[in-house]
Amino acid sequence: MSDPSGRTDTRSFAGLDRELVAFFALAFALAWGVYGILGVIGWASGGVTATELLTRGELLDFEGVDLVVPGLFVFALTRVADFSFSIAGVVLIWMTAGRPGFRALASRLTRVRIGWQWYLVALLPVVLYTAAAVFAGMTDDAVALTVDASPAAIRAVLFAIDGGLLVTLFLRGPLGEELGLRGFALPRLQERTNPFHASLVIGVFWGLWHLPVLVGRDPLIVVVFLVLAVGLSFVFTWLFNGSGGSLVPVLLFHTFQNSEEMFETFFPALVGTDWELFSTLSLLVVGIAVGVWLFRQSRRARTVS
Repeated sequence: MSDPSGRTDTRSFAGLDRELVAFFALAFALAWGVYGILGVIGWASGGVTATELLTRGELLDFEGVDLVVPGLFVFALTRVADFSFSIAGVVLIWMTAGRPGFRALASRLTRVRIGWQWYLVALLPVVLYTAAAVFAGMTDDAVALTVDASPAAIRAVLFAIDGGLLVTLFLRGPLGEELGLRGFALPRLQERTNPFHASLVIGVFWGLWHLPVLVGRDPLIVVVFLVLAVGLSFVFTWLFNGSGGSLVPVLLFHTFQNSEEMFETFFPALVGTDWELFSTLSLLVVGIAVGVWLFRQSRRARTVS
Protein backbone atom coordinates (compact mmCIF):
# COMPACT_ATOMS: atom_id res chain seq x y z
CA MET A 1 0.00 0.00 0.00
CA SER A 2 1.05 3.64 -0.40
CA ASP A 3 1.35 5.91 2.59
CA PRO A 4 -0.22 9.41 2.72
CA SER A 5 2.93 10.93 1.23
CA GLY A 6 2.54 8.87 -1.94
CA ARG A 7 5.60 6.71 -1.37
CA THR A 8 5.65 3.23 -2.81
CA ASP A 9 5.13 0.26 -0.53
CA THR A 10 8.62 -1.18 0.00
CA ARG A 11 7.18 -4.67 0.43
CA SER A 12 6.55 -4.87 -3.31
CA PHE A 13 8.75 -4.26 -6.33
CA ALA A 14 7.91 -1.05 -8.23
CA GLY A 15 4.46 -1.10 -6.61
CA LEU A 16 3.70 -4.57 -8.01
CA ASP A 17 2.05 -7.14 -5.78
CA ARG A 18 1.72 -10.81 -6.70
CA GLU A 19 -1.49 -10.25 -8.65
CA LEU A 20 0.06 -7.47 -10.76
CA VAL A 21 3.15 -9.58 -11.42
CA ALA A 22 0.84 -12.42 -12.49
CA PHE A 23 -1.09 -10.00 -14.74
CA PHE A 24 1.98 -8.80 -16.62
CA ALA A 25 3.50 -12.29 -16.75
CA LEU A 26 0.32 -13.75 -18.28
CA ALA A 27 -0.01 -10.92 -20.81
CA PHE A 28 3.61 -11.30 -21.92
CA ALA A 29 3.35 -15.09 -22.06
CA LEU A 30 0.27 -14.91 -24.29
CA ALA A 31 1.61 -12.24 -26.67
CA TRP A 32 5.19 -13.46 -26.93
CA GLY A 33 4.07 -17.09 -26.99
CA VAL A 34 1.80 -16.37 -29.97
CA TYR A 35 4.68 -14.54 -31.66
CA GLY A 36 6.84 -17.64 -31.24
CA ILE A 37 4.11 -19.90 -32.63
CA LEU A 38 3.67 -17.58 -35.62
CA GLY A 39 7.42 -17.78 -36.17
CA VAL A 40 7.23 -21.56 -36.39
CA ILE A 41 4.20 -21.41 -38.71
CA GLY A 42 5.92 -18.81 -40.89
CA TRP A 43 9.09 -20.89 -41.12
CA ALA A 44 7.07 -23.96 -42.15
CA SER A 45 5.15 -21.84 -44.65
CA GLY A 46 8.15 -20.89 -46.72
CA GLY A 47 10.21 -18.65 -44.47
CA VAL A 48 7.65 -15.94 -43.67
CA THR A 49 8.66 -13.90 -40.63
CA ALA A 50 6.49 -13.83 -37.53
CA THR A 51 6.02 -10.07 -37.88
CA GLU A 52 4.81 -10.39 -41.48
CA LEU A 53 2.50 -13.24 -40.54
CA LEU A 54 1.15 -11.17 -37.64
CA THR A 55 0.37 -8.29 -39.99
CA ARG A 56 -1.12 -10.55 -42.65
CA GLY A 57 -3.14 -12.42 -40.04
CA GLU A 58 -4.73 -9.21 -38.76
CA LEU A 59 -5.90 -8.44 -42.31
CA LEU A 60 -6.69 -12.03 -43.30
CA ASP A 61 -4.43 -11.44 -46.29
CA PHE A 62 -2.32 -14.51 -47.04
CA GLU A 63 -1.91 -14.00 -50.78
CA GLY A 64 1.34 -15.56 -51.96
CA VAL A 65 1.87 -17.49 -48.70
CA ASP A 66 1.49 -21.27 -48.69
CA LEU A 67 0.16 -21.58 -45.14
CA VAL A 68 0.51 -24.94 -43.42
CA VAL A 69 -2.45 -24.11 -41.16
CA PRO A 70 -5.86 -22.53 -41.89
CA GLY A 71 -5.80 -18.76 -42.23
CA LEU A 72 -8.53 -18.38 -39.60
CA PHE A 73 -6.27 -20.14 -37.10
CA VAL A 74 -3.56 -17.55 -37.74
CA PHE A 75 -6.14 -14.77 -37.40
CA ALA A 76 -7.28 -16.23 -34.06
CA LEU A 77 -3.68 -16.31 -32.84
CA THR A 78 -3.22 -12.64 -33.73
CA ARG A 79 -6.35 -11.78 -31.74
CA VAL A 80 -4.97 -13.63 -28.70
CA ALA A 81 -1.78 -11.57 -28.99
CA ASP A 82 -3.62 -8.25 -29.41
CA PHE A 83 -6.02 -9.07 -26.55
CA SER A 84 -3.40 -10.50 -24.20
CA PHE A 85 -3.55 -7.57 -21.76
CA SER A 86 -7.35 -7.64 -21.61
CA ILE A 87 -7.41 -11.44 -21.30
CA ALA A 88 -4.92 -11.22 -18.44
CA GLY A 89 -6.94 -8.44 -16.83
CA VAL A 90 -10.20 -10.38 -16.99
CA VAL A 91 -8.51 -13.48 -15.58
CA LEU A 92 -6.97 -11.54 -12.67
CA ILE A 93 -10.23 -9.68 -11.95
CA TRP A 94 -12.00 -13.04 -11.78
CA MET A 95 -9.31 -14.45 -9.48
CA THR A 96 -9.02 -11.45 -7.15
CA ALA A 97 -12.46 -9.82 -7.09
CA GLY A 98 -15.00 -12.12 -8.75
CA ARG A 99 -18.41 -10.72 -9.64
CA PRO A 100 -17.94 -7.39 -7.83
CA GLY A 101 -14.80 -6.87 -9.89
CA PHE A 102 -16.66 -7.54 -13.14
CA ARG A 103 -19.44 -5.16 -12.07
CA ALA A 104 -16.83 -2.47 -11.43
CA LEU A 105 -15.27 -3.11 -14.85
CA ALA A 106 -18.67 -2.92 -16.54
CA SER A 107 -19.31 0.36 -14.75
CA ARG A 108 -16.06 1.79 -16.10
CA LEU A 109 -17.02 0.74 -19.63
CA THR A 110 -20.47 2.36 -19.44
CA ARG A 111 -19.55 5.53 -17.53
CA VAL A 112 -20.34 8.03 -20.28
CA ARG A 113 -21.61 10.88 -18.07
CA ILE A 114 -18.27 12.56 -17.59
CA GLY A 115 -17.02 16.10 -18.08
CA TRP A 116 -17.18 17.23 -21.72
CA GLN A 117 -13.54 18.27 -21.54
CA TRP A 118 -12.46 14.62 -21.34
CA TYR A 119 -14.16 13.86 -24.62
CA LEU A 120 -12.21 16.75 -26.11
CA VAL A 121 -8.96 15.33 -24.73
CA ALA A 122 -9.91 11.97 -26.27
CA LEU A 123 -10.00 13.75 -29.65
CA LEU A 124 -6.48 15.09 -29.16
CA PRO A 125 -4.88 12.65 -31.66
CA VAL A 126 -7.26 13.91 -34.37
CA VAL A 127 -6.32 17.51 -33.53
CA LEU A 128 -2.62 16.69 -33.72
CA TYR A 129 -3.07 14.74 -36.98
CA THR A 130 -4.86 17.74 -38.46
CA ALA A 131 -2.06 20.04 -37.32
CA ALA A 132 0.47 17.65 -38.87
CA ALA A 133 -1.48 17.65 -42.15
CA VAL A 134 -1.54 21.46 -42.22
CA PHE A 135 2.19 21.53 -41.43
CA ALA A 136 2.88 19.12 -44.28
CA GLY A 137 0.89 21.31 -46.65
CA MET A 138 2.79 24.43 -45.55
CA THR A 139 6.25 22.88 -45.88
CA ASP A 140 5.78 20.76 -49.01
CA ASP A 141 4.55 22.53 -52.15
CA ALA A 142 3.66 19.16 -53.69
CA VAL A 143 1.04 18.53 -50.99
CA ALA A 144 -2.41 19.84 -51.87
CA LEU A 145 -4.66 19.25 -48.88
CA THR A 146 -7.83 18.29 -50.67
CA VAL A 147 -10.34 16.49 -48.47
CA ASP A 148 -11.96 13.26 -49.61
CA ALA A 149 -15.27 13.18 -47.73
CA SER A 150 -16.96 10.80 -50.14
CA PRO A 151 -19.24 8.02 -48.82
CA ALA A 152 -16.57 5.48 -49.80
CA ALA A 153 -13.94 7.33 -47.76
CA ILE A 154 -16.23 7.58 -44.74
CA ARG A 155 -17.02 3.85 -44.94
CA ALA A 156 -13.31 3.08 -45.11
CA VAL A 157 -12.53 5.27 -42.09
CA LEU A 158 -15.23 3.50 -40.07
CA PHE A 159 -15.06 -0.09 -41.26
CA ALA A 160 -11.82 -0.79 -43.17
CA ILE A 161 -10.16 -3.96 -41.89
CA ASP A 162 -6.73 -2.33 -42.15
CA GLY A 163 -7.47 0.29 -39.50
CA GLY A 164 -11.07 1.55 -39.63
CA LEU A 165 -12.20 3.17 -36.39
CA LEU A 166 -14.73 0.49 -35.43
CA VAL A 167 -12.41 -2.37 -36.38
CA THR A 168 -9.61 -0.73 -34.38
CA LEU A 169 -11.84 -0.19 -31.34
CA PHE A 170 -13.37 -3.66 -31.13
CA LEU A 171 -10.74 -5.95 -32.69
CA ARG A 172 -7.41 -4.24 -32.02
CA GLY A 173 -5.51 -2.48 -29.26
CA PRO A 174 -8.19 -0.38 -27.50
CA LEU A 175 -10.44 -3.19 -26.22
CA GLY A 176 -7.56 -5.64 -26.58
CA GLU A 177 -5.40 -3.80 -24.05
CA GLU A 178 -7.40 -1.36 -21.96
CA LEU A 179 -9.53 -3.84 -19.98
CA GLY A 180 -6.25 -4.99 -18.49
CA LEU A 181 -3.97 -1.95 -18.48
CA ARG A 182 -6.43 0.66 -17.27
CA GLY A 183 -9.29 -1.64 -16.22
CA PHE A 184 -7.17 -3.73 -13.82
CA ALA A 185 -3.53 -2.66 -13.50
CA LEU A 186 -3.87 1.13 -13.16
CA PRO A 187 -6.50 1.18 -10.35
CA ARG A 188 -4.59 -1.50 -8.46
CA LEU A 189 -1.26 0.30 -8.85
CA GLN A 190 -2.78 3.59 -7.73
CA GLU A 191 -3.88 1.91 -4.51
CA ARG A 192 -0.17 1.42 -3.79
CA THR A 193 1.55 4.43 -5.31
CA ASN A 194 0.99 7.79 -6.98
CA PRO A 195 -0.37 8.30 -10.52
CA PHE A 196 3.05 9.28 -11.92
CA HIS A 197 4.73 6.12 -10.69
CA ALA A 198 1.77 3.93 -11.70
CA SER A 199 1.84 5.41 -15.23
CA LEU A 200 5.60 4.91 -15.47
CA VAL A 201 5.36 1.24 -14.51
CA ILE A 202 2.54 0.55 -16.98
CA GLY A 203 4.25 2.53 -19.74
CA VAL A 204 7.52 0.60 -19.38
CA PHE A 205 5.79 -2.79 -19.45
CA TRP A 206 3.51 -1.68 -22.29
CA GLY A 207 6.48 -0.60 -24.36
CA LEU A 208 8.50 -3.75 -23.66
CA TRP A 209 5.45 -5.87 -24.58
CA HIS A 210 5.88 -4.61 -28.17
CA LEU A 211 9.53 -5.62 -28.43
CA PRO A 212 9.06 -8.69 -30.69
CA VAL A 213 7.63 -6.56 -33.50
CA LEU A 214 10.37 -3.96 -33.03
CA VAL A 215 13.25 -6.39 -33.55
CA GLY A 216 15.36 -5.40 -36.54
CA ARG A 217 14.19 -1.79 -36.68
CA ASP A 218 16.47 1.22 -36.37
CA PRO A 219 17.55 1.57 -32.70
CA LEU A 220 16.46 5.23 -32.65
CA ILE A 221 12.95 4.24 -33.75
CA VAL A 222 12.80 1.62 -31.00
CA VAL A 223 13.88 4.16 -28.36
CA VAL A 224 11.35 6.74 -29.57
CA PHE A 225 8.61 4.10 -29.54
CA LEU A 226 9.41 3.05 -25.97
CA VAL A 227 9.50 6.67 -24.78
CA LEU A 228 6.21 7.33 -26.59
CA ALA A 229 4.63 4.35 -24.83
CA VAL A 230 5.57 5.84 -21.46
CA GLY A 231 4.37 9.29 -22.51
CA LEU A 232 1.01 7.98 -23.71
CA SER A 233 0.67 6.05 -20.46
CA PHE A 234 0.74 9.39 -18.60
CA VAL A 235 -2.02 10.71 -20.90
CA PHE A 236 -4.16 7.60 -20.35
CA THR A 237 -3.81 7.99 -16.57
CA TRP A 238 -4.79 11.65 -16.85
CA LEU A 239 -7.88 10.70 -18.85
CA PHE A 240 -8.78 7.82 -16.54
CA ASN A 241 -8.45 9.78 -13.30
CA GLY A 242 -9.94 13.00 -14.66
CA SER A 243 -13.06 11.19 -15.90
CA GLY A 244 -13.62 9.50 -12.55
CA GLY A 245 -12.27 6.11 -13.63
CA SER A 246 -14.16 5.85 -16.93
CA LEU A 247 -12.67 3.73 -19.70
CA VAL A 248 -14.74 5.49 -22.37
CA PRO A 249 -12.35 8.43 -23.09
CA VAL A 250 -9.41 6.06 -22.72
CA LEU A 251 -10.82 3.76 -25.41
CA LEU A 252 -11.64 6.69 -27.68
CA PHE A 253 -8.15 8.21 -27.36
CA HIS A 254 -6.55 4.81 -27.97
CA THR A 255 -8.74 4.24 -31.04
CA PHE A 256 -7.94 7.59 -32.64
CA GLN A 257 -4.24 7.26 -31.79
CA ASN A 258 -4.11 3.82 -33.45
CA SER A 259 -5.99 4.99 -36.57
CA GLU A 260 -3.30 7.28 -37.91
CA GLU A 261 -3.22 5.61 -41.34
CA MET A 262 -6.95 6.14 -41.76
CA PHE A 263 -6.33 9.89 -41.65
CA GLU A 264 -4.72 9.56 -45.07
CA THR A 265 -8.09 8.40 -46.41
CA PHE A 266 -9.48 11.90 -45.82
CA PHE A 267 -6.24 13.58 -46.98
CA PRO A 268 -4.90 11.40 -49.85
CA ALA A 269 -2.11 13.88 -50.61
CA LEU A 270 -0.45 12.99 -47.30
CA VAL A 271 0.45 9.49 -48.51
CA GLY A 272 4.21 9.26 -48.82
CA THR A 273 4.95 12.44 -46.84
CA ASP A 274 6.55 12.77 -43.40
CA TRP A 275 3.41 14.09 -41.72
CA GLU A 276 3.31 11.07 -39.37
CA LEU A 277 6.69 12.06 -37.95
CA PHE A 278 5.31 15.44 -36.92
CA SER A 279 2.19 13.89 -35.38
CA THR A 280 4.26 11.31 -33.48
CA LEU A 281 6.57 13.98 -32.09
CA SER A 282 3.52 16.04 -31.11
CA LEU A 283 2.05 13.11 -29.17
CA LEU A 284 5.43 12.56 -27.55
CA VAL A 285 5.61 16.20 -26.43
CA VAL A 286 2.08 16.03 -25.00
CA GLY A 287 2.90 12.80 -23.16
CA ILE A 288 6.06 14.24 -21.64
CA ALA A 289 4.21 17.41 -20.60
CA VAL A 290 1.49 15.39 -18.85
CA GLY A 291 4.17 13.23 -17.23
CA VAL A 292 5.91 16.31 -15.84
CA TRP A 293 2.56 17.58 -14.53
CA LEU A 294 1.82 14.24 -12.82
CA PHE A 295 5.32 14.22 -11.32
CA ARG A 296 4.84 17.72 -9.91
CA GLN A 297 1.45 16.73 -8.55
CA SER A 298 2.99 13.77 -6.74
CA ARG A 299 5.78 15.99 -5.33
CA ARG A 300 3.22 18.54 -4.17
CA ALA A 301 1.18 15.79 -2.48
CA ARG A 302 4.26 14.64 -0.58
CA THR A 303 5.05 18.20 0.50
CA VAL A 304 1.51 18.84 1.75
CA SER A 305 1.44 15.61 3.73
